[in-house]
Amino acid sequence: MATVGERLGLRERDDQLAVAARLAEQAEAGSGALLVVRGTTGSGRTALLDAAAELARRQGLDVRRTRCAEHDRDAGDLPAVVHRLLDGAPEAACVEELSPGGVPLALAVDDVHLADPASRAWFARLVPRLDRLPLLLILTERHQYDMTAAARGIAWGLAPSLVHTVRLPPLSGPCVDAIARERLGGEAPSGLAAATAGNPLLLHALLQDLAELYPGGPPERTPSSVAELHPGGYADAVAWLLAAAGRQTADAGCALALVQDEDDPLGLLAEWQRRRRLRSAPARGVPAGGVPGSAVPESADPARLAGWAAALRHHGFLAAGGEPVGFAHPLLRDAVLHTLPRERRDAAHRAAARLLLERGDRAGAVAAHLLPVPPVGEAWAADVLLAAAQEARSRPDGVPRAVAHLRRALDEPLTTERRGSVLTELGCLEVRIERAAGVRRLAEALRVQQDGHGRVRVANALGTALAAHGEVPAAIAVLRELADGFAGRPDLLGAVQAATALIASHDGESWRQMISELLRLRHLGDPDPMAETMLTEYESAAGLLSAEQAWEQVRPLLAPGAVDPLLEPYVLGSVATVAQWADRLDEAERFAARIPLGEPVLHPGHECLVSVRAEAAVMRGDFARLVDDQDPAANVHVGAQTMIALTELDRLDEAAALAERLAGPGPDHSWQWCEFLYARGLLRAARGDDAGALEDLHDCGRRQVARGVVSPVVTAWRSAAADSLVRTGRAGEAVPLAAEELRLARVWGTARTEGRALRALGSATGGRRGIELIEEAVARLREDPDAEPELITAQLGLGRSLTAAGRSGQARDVLREAAARAERLGAVRLGRLARQALRDGGARPRRGPHTGTGALTASERRIAELAAAGHGNGAIAELLHLARRTVETHLTSTYRKLGIRQRADLAAALKAAPGDPAGR
Repeated sequence: MATVGERLGLRERDDQLAVAARLAEQAEAGSGALLVVRGTTGSGRTALLDAAAELARRQGLDVRRTRCAEHDRDAGDLPAVVHRLLDGAPEAACVEELSPGGVPLALAVDDVHLADPASRAWFARLVPRLDRLPLLLILTERHQYDMTAAARGIAWGLAPSLVHTVRLPPLSGPCVDAIARERLGGEAPSGLAAATAGNPLLLHALLQDLAELYPGGPPERTPSSVAELHPGGYADAVAWLLAAAGRQTADAGCALALVQDEDDPLGLLAEWQRRRRLRSAPARGVPAGGVPGSAVPESADPARLAGWAAALRHHGFLAAGGEPVGFAHPLLRDAVLHTLPRERRDAAHRAAARLLLERGDRAGAVAAHLLPVPPVGEAWAADVLLAAAQEARSRPDGVPRAVAHLRRALDEPLTTERRGSVLTELGCLEVRIERAAGVRRLAEALRVQQDGHGRVRVANALGTALAAHGEVPAAIAVLRELADGFAGRPDLLGAVQAATALIASHDGESWRQMISELLRLRHLGDPDPMAETMLTEYESAAGLLSAEQAWEQVRPLLAPGAVDPLLEPYVLGSVATVAQWADRLDEAERFAARIPLGEPVLHPGHECLVSVRAEAAVMRGDFARLVDDQDPAANVHVGAQTMIALTELDRLDEAAALAERLAGPGPDHSWQWCEFLYARGLLRAARGDDAGALEDLHDCGRRQVARGVVSPVVTAWRSAAADSLVRTGRAGEAVPLAAEELRLARVWGTARTEGRALRALGSATGGRRGIELIEEAVARLREDPDAEPELITAQLGLGRSLTAAGRSGQARDVLREAAARAERLGAVRLGRLARQALRDGGARPRRGPHTGTGALTASERRIAELAAAGHGNGAIAELLHLARRTVETHLTSTYRKLGIRQRADLAAALKAAPGDPAGR
């Protein structure tokens, strides 16, 4: 059954209406009263007044009604409101004269806080007589906590027994949703109660907007910005609320909306108000209220901030709970900000930025207030924006924000040198988001930059960006044009030539020409360090050197002072590549760590080092670390290594999605493209598409041979192709490929290359000889502790061959070791294949947990306990007489089994249930 309030069109106002009904009944009986309805703007005071008047009319009272307005305050000595209410009757008129026939009377006055002083005095004189008169006086009064203290209410000074006050709280969430369902014809959008603060004015305005925007039914969520609303009745309602609260309260609300995301927003707002009070304090001879001509009004009392915020939270405008203080819904906050004219909003943002800067907040917080405003024109603004860009770059997803800060910094005054640096940094970052825009920015930086070192840096970046998208001739042209201007600067000229050599490797024809030139210089006896390392790379890839020979040729370049500091990034990139090929992974990663890879600089040497770091992770089997830590968009080679890692983690769909992204327009003549084809070939083979795998692998080999690259140290495409040929029943074609790879691998002479080639040849050969070759591969791969993925693959091949030969017992031992190694390494795909091979050979599934403390081996448990006790990896290695790398591998496996990511979680995880990762 509907309540009285619902029958009168009101919800959750039954208690207030019950008071009105009781007082109307008493007035009808001859004993009147004063009913004061108090509420905030928009809380429904007028609606309650109408309902109370209707109840009085039903009770038999003669209802007179009027509304007060702002202009009533200027009525002078005349009681203007009373005259309107009583149709001009004299002030001294008695109730009998106002109501002929003695009919009880109800006088209803809306917004009495706007009444003229004379009318308010008339009401005050009338109230003490009401209990002897058949008269109900109903007054509504705005009552809320503003930044300025409110004037005394109508009931001030009257005896409490004479006054009956009812207050209008916000509508509850269920009530808001019920009204929305009736109005919109469907479930209420999420967040509606928060966006309207349970305020009837805001609620009905927003529902009107939504009804017009969504005639077919309400949306699932309440919009987050006023831009999503039309025709905008909600925004107008918020503006009305702020206007009714007064300029100082409105300013405080807008300021809070601006700074609510900062630390201690109320403290910041208090400081803001304090400074405004100082600026607006009257000087000698200046009247209170502000400095003449100042656009800054007299500020509110900062001491009222806490009470004002508490009141806003109580009424639902601010989010409930403790800190931080903030508006209850993004739409409400946006609507508050929407009320500010652009000029005032810009000024407020600038003031907030300066306050945060002086308070010592982080640069990103300060810069957030500079991004949306016109240039400040002061040096501090540029400093803050550049510092904020550096902050943003340190975050994994911070590049777009860093770009926004750098673009905005260009609007501030900058020296020519500094502008060139900003343009360079911005171009390097923009290339990751929009290549064409980044290239244009770098070209502009090259025109602006005057310093020689700065021009080399820009040219490196521009050349790297062009080469990354197949525009190698254009990149080389840029560098050669720059080199022409450095005839008298051998240091700068050498750096440009080194960059040219590295960038030439991205194009087959350019690379061949570069090698011819470097060989000519060597013949003339005038090679520089960069030329020597590049030639060593070339000869290694061409199958002309062993790993030991290659390392002996580049090792002298690592001596202190052997290389000019300007050439060091280029030389290190090349030396690290040779070290990685030679399976000196510790050295390779150490060289890579000597260059700050986190800097947003495009540099061909840095590109090499990023690639070395990624491929070294794949060679060691650190697949999860590579996927977590590396950005696959850094370059195509890093993306290719990430594809391999995802493949080995058995995340084949993710690897395929990455392949599609990388296969767009790119450097299809580059060495990086060969790496991509190799990685995609491995992925296709893992997905059972051996025909597609062979297409990619043969394409990779054809391109590499055309560049003079035949050694398997670059990509082992022959072994991978031989495996696909065997699976498709074409072992006869596989044997020559695998045999050639073994020949080239023996030239290079590392355990990894020889073991991989032996395994591929054994699988292709089959029979007893095939088993012997794979057994030799396993023995050779055991010599290299970093070749774990290749060893597992070889053991898997050996187990299958032994099973096929009827030697099931030996096969199970080999396959169980392979499965254990795969689990410890986190090589999910290899582990799955090893377990499948065990089942195919008739072995029972392994018992025991695969995760949790129960899955740890004795060695893993011992190492984990020492690490949890605070011992470092080096100390653990010494205590247990192990290689440091072995300790790291065991810890990586332990983290995976326990479901944790960092050393600090070890102690708690070791106490968890045996099969329960991290105690979950």
